[in-house]
Amino acid sequence: MNDGRNDGVDDDRDEGMDDAQGTDPTGGRRPSRRAREVVAVALPLAVWAAGAALVATWRPELPTPVAVHWGPGGDADGFAAPLRAVLVTGVVPALGSLATALVLRARRVAAPERRLAAGSATGISVFCVGLVVGSLAGQRGLADPAAAPSPTLAAVVAGLLAVLAGTAAARLLPGTPPGAARASSAPPESAPRLPVAPGERAVWSGRATMEPVGLAALGTGGLVVGALVVLGTAPAALLLVPAALLGVGLLFGSARVWVDERGVTVRSPLGRPSWQVPLADVAEATVADVRPLRDFGGWGYRVGRDGRRAVVLRGGVALEVVQGDGRRFAVTVPGARQAAALLNTLATRQRT
Repeated sequence: MNDGRNDGVDDDRDEGMDDAQGTDPTGGRRPSRRAREVVAVALPLAVWAAGAALVATWRPELPTPVAVHWGPGGDADGFAAPLRAVLVTGVVPALGSLATALVLRARRVAAPERRLAAGSATGISVFCVGLVVGSLAGQRGLADPAAAPSPTLAAVVAGLLAVLAGTAAARLLPGTPPGAARASSAPPESAPRLPVAPGERAVWSGRATMEPVGLAALGTGGLVVGALVVLGTAPAALLLVPAALLGVGLLFGSARVWVDERGVTVRSPLGRPSWQVPLADVAEATVADVRPLRDFGGWGYRVGRDGRRAVVLRGGVALEVVQGDGRRFAVTVPGARQAAALLNTLATRQRT
């Protein structure tokens, strides 16, 4: 149980904001919060509208049709009308705005997940629209669309802009106010505990790893795409796919879990992302049986239909923490029963 580790743990709780509660003295939503939510919902569509307007101004300079698809050798082999190329892309921002609206209306979704939904919708929209607009920008002044340059550079720029725009959209929404999830009493007597002497320091540490089949799928997918590019049967732009799969593996292939006087902390191998439930917020720690597809729809950082947050790397036993505001956070990790017992003990000692 006590492995003697004394690693520093960053407190990743969102900073509070004056209007984070979103209510005025009469019980209604504050206009500032409502305005931010409206902007977050509208951003994906606004990105698409800006892209369509820009392409419309380029119309006299663009060939008809324009290149919209490139083959393995980097030569254009698919064509469409300029505005049609942008209009079809509008499906992605429309779905993003709809998804953001549904998440913001759901009362069970916490502030971090609301931010994640808004940021993801805007970021994906910026990437899709930016890729199309960037590929069309390279065709201005061309007489023959078959001579259109590969959109590799446009994809890279669109990806960078997507990260920046997604981050800005996420930060637009209020974070969790300090103390909102604080527990008012010690865990119930029925909760499991470990015997820890007064003044004794106890630390539990465990490692959660993705199921072998998941890691194999990521690795195989990256190798196949990389091989196709090397053999010349796929465009160089597809090298972004194995790079993305490698990133997923580094971020979510494994995670380290700590339980100590600061609460429970989950950290990816790169240090970010990480999640923490402070000890003051622990109302009770339990053990749950997690089925990734049925309970959360997949693996990684997930939010269930009941609003439960989880870091799911494999099916089976998970440490689940009930916070003072009723929200739940879980992580699948071996030794979850011992971790839950220690967390309850530490939470009880803090409040007595």
